[in-house]
Parts: sequence; structure tokens; C-alpha cells
Amino acid sequence: MVSQSAAHYAPDLDALAKRAAALMWNIYPGYSQDRFDLSELLPSVRANLDLAVEVLHRDRGPTVQEMAAARALGSRRASQSVPLESVIQAYRSTERVILLDLFANSRQWPEQQANRRADLVITTFDLMTDEMINAYRETSSAIEATRRRTENELVNALTSGHPVTTAEFQQWTDTLQIDADGRWFAFALLGDSRTDPLDLHRLRRRLAVQLQPHTGQVLFGDVGQATVAITALRSPDADPQRVLEQALSAITNATVIYCGIGQFSDGLLSAGESCRQAMEAARAAAAGTSNSGGTVVSYHDALIEILLSSRPAVADTLVETRLRPLADYPHLMETVAALLANDLSQSRVARELFVHVNTVNHRVKRIREITGMDLTRLTHAVELALAVRWQKLNRAMSGQ
Repeated sequence: MVSQSAAHYAPDLDALAKRAAALMWNIYPGYSQDRFDLSELLPSVRANLDLAVEVLHRDRGPTVQEMAAARALGSRRASQSVPLESVIQAYRSTERVILLDLFANSRQWPEQQANRRADLVITTFDLMTDEMINAYRETSSAIEATRRRTENELVNALTSGHPVTTAEFQQWTDTLQIDADGRWFAFALLGDSRTDPLDLHRLRRRLAVQLQPHTGQVLFGDVGQATVAITALRSPDADPQRVLEQALSAITNATVIYCGIGQFSDGLLSAGESCRQAMEAARAAAAGTSNSGGTVVSYHDALIEILLSSRPAVADTLVETRLRPLADYPHLMETVAALLANDLSQSRVARELFVHVNTVNHRVKRIREITGMDLTRLTHAVELALAVRWQKLNRAMSGQ
């Protein structure tokens, strides 16, 4: 039977609620005006204190129905993006406040009853915390799944260039809680032939963490074999290529990831062109044909590849008429590639291929006889260089 003193334990719950709220408001991350209002906090704290007192009065733990408030709070805090650790700390702060008040009154009760009262409070808050955590995680998982789906829809719609209605765009930005204004840019990620497609997915979270000091929210989408991302830099003076080079070098080891970077756009809605530029630059990086020759390539460094890609039939004809006649002469193809890589220096090519310089000169003449292209003439060398770059890019895109 509950003792008379325990049955009439009637603390000032409003005062306790204010005391508990003061221990968490603007102290725990997420417990601040930018996530929810203080007027919402006090009733939820008071409800937890009410339940604890009710449990003490009846000397029996909470029912399943009484746990509904904790489940609702867990879902609400997840939707408000309040860190779970902060919500747990908030429960513990409320528990601490009522336990201290309870201990102040415990001298009226026999020791066994005092311990029983404390155990009931602790058990009640443990149960409420567990229910809150489960609901928080369920809601958080659902929100994350919705966010990923929305990110993917947004990135794919912008990349494809299909018209986007104002209502659709507003719904996406509301779901993702982002400001669509500002200077956004896209980057695309491609793996090599040995890259497990799942590696690109696993890379996203780690890459977003690495980019966090330099960028705002990063929106990811699966576009064909590539991962395309859109983000905005925090500082207008930051260099996207340097930022991405540093971030990727910090998280990639044996896995080879090629990255292409598009130009800035005025607003998220205009970032579709940047997405397409990023994908083309990533293909150029994978082909090893860009001016930078690195694994992180900007749109500016891939202009030749982009020009060729815009007229693939013309580029194919260039390969067919300039390079195809050499298909049966691999040593001549090797010589063409070496000359282009060595600024047409026959002496450097001779050293690289371990042949006499006269042999190189003879091969140049033979190339002219077969193709009509004279590598000692700048215009012919440029045409062959373009044909070689398009051939490499095609092989990279086809995975050969």
C-alpha cells in the first residue's frame, strides 16, 4: 500500500518543468528557437513530470497507452532535426529534477519506500526514453528515405533538362529544407572498370562530411553510371576543384574515383547545365584526355571533349578518316600517340620508344603515306590529336 506521505506527494510541477527546461534550452544542440519554440518545450516536460507523479501515486509503472506521448515526442523531434543525443539528455535532465525534489521529501518515508519511489521514477523515464528513441529512429529513417528519394528526383530532373514546374521545385526544396538561391555548382563522380557501384554510394556520406566546412548541403543523385551532386560553396573565394581534390584524397585509397566539375549557376533551378558539364568533365577525367590529366577535372579543362561530344557523328568521322587507316599498323599508332604526348619532338619520341630518331622520321613519312596526315604540319597534328582524344573518350564511356 502506498504511504500517505507518498500518496500526497504534490510538487509544484510548473516550477519543476521550468527548472528542467532551463537545463536544456539553448544548452543542448537543437533545443533552440531555430528548431522549435520554447512554448512547445514546457508542456512536453510538464507531461513527463505529470506521468512520473501519477506513477508514484499509484505505485505502478506506466501503461502502453501512457507511452504514446513519448513516441509522439520522438517522432516530432526527429522531424525537427533535433539530435537524438540532445533529446536523451533532455529526458535525463527532467528525470534529475524530479529525483532531486523527490529526495528532498524522502525523509518523510521509510528507506524501503523511498528507494521504491526512486526506482519507479527511474524506470518510468527509462521506458519513456526507450519509446522515444525507437520512434525517433523510425521517423528519422523514413525522413532520410524521403530526402534521398527527393534528392535523386531533383538531381535527375535538373540533369535531364526536362521542364520543372514551380510547384514541383517548391515541393523538393521544402522537403529538403534548402535555400535555392545563391551560386550552386555540380560535380559528378565516376569509378573505373574495377569500381564496385556500391562504392560510390558508400562514398557519399563520407564525402559530405569532408565537404561540410566548405559547402552547404550536398544533394546527390544517381544518373546512369555516375553519381551527380549539386552544392554551394560557403565562401565565394573557394576553389571547387581544390576543395574536391582535398576531400576525395582524404577518403579514397585504392578505389579510383574520377570527378568532373561544372560551372556555377545563379540558383539551384538553373544548375542543370552545370550537372551536364560535370558529367562530361568526369568522362574526360576517366578517359585521361583532359588538359589537367588529373582525376578531378573542371569543365574548363574538358572543353575539347565537350565540343567533340556535342557532335559525335562528326567526331566519329574524324577518327574514321584520320586514324582508322592505321588500325593494322600498331607501331604507327604508338608513334602517333608518342608524338602527340611529346609535343611532336621526334628526338624525345625516339628515346621513349627506344628507337633511332631516323626510325621515327621514317614512321612519320609512312603515316603521311597511309593517311595523308603530315605530323610536321600543325593543322594535321591538331586533327590527329582530336581524333585520338575522341577515341580515348569513347573507350572510357564504353568501359573498354
